[in-house]
Amino acid sequence: MGEGKKMRELRFRPGEIIIKEGEINDTAYILKSGIVEVRKKTRKGEVKLAELQAESIFGEMGLIEDSPRTASVVAKTEVVVDEIKREDFAEILEEKAKFVIPIMKTLLERLRQTNELVAQLEDRLRIEHVGKIPGDIPEIHIEGITDESKKVLLNKKMKIKKFPFKIGRETTQKSHDIFIDNDLYLPDSPPFNVSRNHMSINYLNGKFYVLDRGSSLGTIVNGTKIGGGVSSFKANLKKGENIIILGSETSPFKFKIII
Repeated sequence: MGEGKKMRELRFRPGEIIIKEGEINDTAYILKSGIVEVRKKTRKGEVKLAELQAESIFGEMGLIEDSPRTASVVAKTEVVVDEIKREDFAEILEEKAKFVIPIMKTLLERLRQTNELVAQLEDRLRIEHVGKIPGDIPEIHIEGITDESKKVLLNKKMKIKKFPFKIGRETTQKSHDIFIDNDLYLPDSPPFNVSRNHMSINYLNGKFYVLDRGSSLGTIVNGTKIGGGVSSFKANLKKGENIIILGSETSPFKFKIII
């Protein structure tokens, strides 16, 4: 199937909403003609962030993350767009450029980690690098608490050997979808608690921490929620036992992280 058959042409009148802030979907758009406005709600009302013209692409983060849209896109004039969904985009890439997939997965994961690394830059600049480089990483294990989480780990305590250690939802397309990259896949079912790329366990400067990777419902770390509409995406892990829940309080995917 060619690219044209995977895309759907849509038309919008002035004032019609193409993407609504806060909604979750997996669609991107290629603007063929017309002008659209990117708008965002603030405490003082809605503000215009940008105007896009023909040949622009917008909504691309919907192909990558399960997070709510961060802004609305509204037609300013008569608009014609091509709509493409994430599964169709993944198929196009697989058909035309299979060698791109591992490269893109790496690049996208680096993009997910960028905000966290930038946030830590200021702290790192304050550190005086005196003495030896830190030695071996301390041992850290993950263990299931609920029946579902125990089953995923084959009823065993697993040592985490690589960082970031990425956890997300099992999908039928994980082998060729460039936007899915996890070390541990969880077989969730609707209504989903776990997003495709949900969270990761990281190690930096002698400390372990959890990073929410843009999940829909967030991650609960030792009783504190990160991600999923909360402004904080990072939570440090303490020495000893830590309780991690992917999704809501009632999620079946509850784990113990032992340092």
